[in-house]
Amino acid sequence: MNSSSFVGTIACAAFFLTACAKQPLAVRGFQGQTLSVAVGQELDVTLQTVGPGQYESPPMVSSPSLQFLSVAFVGPYVPAGPTQQFKFKGEAPGQAIVVFQHSGNNPTITDIVNVY
Repeated sequence: MNSSSFVGTIACAAFFLTACAKQPLAVRGFQGQTLSVAVGQELDVTLQTVGPGQYESPPMVSSPSLQFLSVAFVGPYVPAGPTQQFKFKGEAPGQAIVVFQHSGNNPTITDIVNVY
């Protein structure tokens, strides 16, 4: 195999590995979800607030199998209150309970995340 064939083979393999990468699991939050993500996969949970306050960051995560990465305010912006997107990543096989507490009167949201 000459060097140009080898470089072409490597480039092709890199393309297919990138194309097969795990996409983030994106969900809109509501009470009592059970979710599953793979090790290395990201999880995006979007929560809408109604009225004053916001969901507190970082949320409580019961296990190191799921890592909290970040939170951001996202659109569309509505008069009801802010929309927040919480990002997580599956770190190791296991189960994590994630608790989102609100600083105002919105309910606490508790989700279960299974990492495989």
